[in-house]
Amino acid sequence: MNSPAPVRIYTMTWVALLALLATTFGLAHLDLGAMSPVASLAIATVKAVLVAVFFMHLRRASALVVLFALVAIFGLAILFTLSGADYATREIHAAPWTAPEGH
Repeated sequence: MNSPAPVRIYTMTWVALLALLATTFGLAHLDLGAMSPVASLAIATVKAVLVAVFFMHLRRASALVVLFALVAIFGLAILFTLSGADYATREIHAAPWTAPEGH
Protein backbone atom coordinates (compact mmCIF):
# COMPACT_ATOMS: atom_id res chain seq x y z
CA MET A 1 0.00 0.00 0.00
CA ASN A 2 1.20 3.50 -0.76
CA SER A 3 2.17 5.83 2.01
CA PRO A 4 -0.23 8.72 2.61
CA ALA A 5 0.44 12.01 0.89
CA PRO A 6 2.07 14.77 2.92
CA VAL A 7 -0.23 17.12 4.78
CA ARG A 8 1.17 19.97 2.68
CA ILE A 9 -0.47 18.50 -0.45
CA TYR A 10 -3.86 18.37 1.25
CA THR A 11 -3.45 21.86 2.64
CA MET A 12 -2.49 23.35 -0.74
CA THR A 13 -5.40 21.55 -2.42
CA TRP A 14 -7.78 22.88 0.23
CA VAL A 15 -6.45 26.41 -0.23
CA ALA A 16 -6.88 26.08 -4.01
CA LEU A 17 -10.47 24.91 -3.51
CA LEU A 18 -11.16 27.87 -1.25
CA ALA A 19 -9.68 30.24 -3.82
CA LEU A 20 -11.87 28.71 -6.52
CA LEU A 21 -14.86 29.04 -4.21
CA ALA A 22 -14.11 32.74 -3.76
CA THR A 23 -13.73 33.08 -7.53
CA THR A 24 -17.12 31.44 -8.06
CA PHE A 25 -18.66 33.80 -5.52
CA GLY A 26 -17.07 36.78 -7.25
CA LEU A 27 -18.31 35.62 -10.66
CA ALA A 28 -21.84 35.43 -9.32
CA HIS A 29 -21.73 39.19 -8.77
CA LEU A 30 -20.33 40.04 -12.21
CA ASP A 31 -22.39 40.41 -15.36
CA LEU A 32 -20.55 38.31 -17.93
CA GLY A 33 -23.59 37.68 -20.10
CA ALA A 34 -23.54 34.34 -21.90
CA MET A 35 -20.04 33.58 -20.59
CA SER A 36 -21.19 33.42 -16.97
CA PRO A 37 -22.37 29.77 -17.07
CA VAL A 38 -19.30 28.80 -19.09
CA ALA A 39 -16.96 30.33 -16.51
CA SER A 40 -18.88 28.81 -13.61
CA LEU A 41 -18.83 25.35 -15.17
CA ALA A 42 -15.12 25.65 -15.93
CA ILE A 43 -14.39 26.51 -12.30
CA ALA A 44 -16.62 23.65 -11.12
CA THR A 45 -14.74 21.26 -13.41
CA VAL A 46 -11.39 22.35 -11.99
CA LYS A 47 -12.71 21.87 -8.44
CA ALA A 48 -14.03 18.39 -9.29
CA VAL A 49 -10.69 17.41 -10.82
CA LEU A 50 -8.81 18.63 -7.73
CA VAL A 51 -11.07 16.63 -5.43
CA ALA A 52 -10.81 13.50 -7.58
CA VAL A 53 -7.05 13.63 -8.04
CA PHE A 54 -5.98 14.56 -4.52
CA PHE A 55 -8.74 13.71 -2.04
CA MET A 56 -9.95 10.57 -3.85
CA HIS A 57 -6.31 9.56 -4.51
CA LEU A 58 -6.79 8.94 -8.24
CA ARG A 59 -3.28 10.22 -8.87
CA ARG A 60 -1.81 7.19 -7.13
CA ALA A 61 -4.62 4.70 -7.80
CA SER A 62 -4.38 1.58 -9.89
CA ALA A 63 -5.27 1.72 -13.56
CA LEU A 64 -8.52 -0.15 -12.95
CA VAL A 65 -9.75 2.41 -10.41
CA VAL A 66 -8.87 5.27 -12.77
CA LEU A 67 -10.64 3.45 -15.62
CA PHE A 68 -13.82 3.10 -13.58
CA ALA A 69 -13.68 6.78 -12.61
CA LEU A 70 -13.31 7.77 -16.27
CA VAL A 71 -16.19 5.47 -17.28
CA ALA A 72 -18.37 7.12 -14.63
CA ILE A 73 -17.47 10.58 -15.93
CA PHE A 74 -18.17 9.46 -19.49
CA GLY A 75 -21.57 8.09 -18.44
CA LEU A 76 -22.38 11.35 -16.67
CA ALA A 77 -21.37 13.29 -19.80
CA ILE A 78 -23.75 11.15 -21.87
CA LEU A 79 -26.61 11.85 -19.45
CA PHE A 80 -25.91 15.60 -19.49
CA THR A 81 -25.70 15.60 -23.29
CA LEU A 82 -28.98 13.75 -23.71
CA SER A 83 -30.71 15.96 -21.14
CA GLY A 84 -29.39 19.10 -22.84
CA ALA A 85 -30.50 17.87 -26.26
CA ASP A 86 -33.96 17.10 -24.90
CA TYR A 87 -34.22 20.52 -23.29
CA ALA A 88 -32.98 22.32 -26.41
CA THR A 89 -35.48 20.62 -28.73
CA ARG A 90 -38.64 21.09 -26.65
CA GLU A 91 -41.33 23.54 -27.66
CA ILE A 92 -43.05 25.65 -25.05
CA HIS A 93 -46.82 25.29 -25.09
CA ALA A 94 -49.26 27.13 -22.87
CA ALA A 95 -50.98 24.92 -20.35
CA PRO A 96 -54.59 24.18 -21.38
CA TRP A 97 -55.96 25.49 -18.09
CA THR A 98 -54.41 28.96 -18.39
CA ALA A 99 -56.41 31.93 -19.61
CA PRO A 100 -55.66 33.18 -23.11
CA GLU A 101 -53.67 36.39 -23.38
CA GLY A 102 -55.63 39.59 -23.42
CA HIS A 103 -58.17 38.59 -20.77
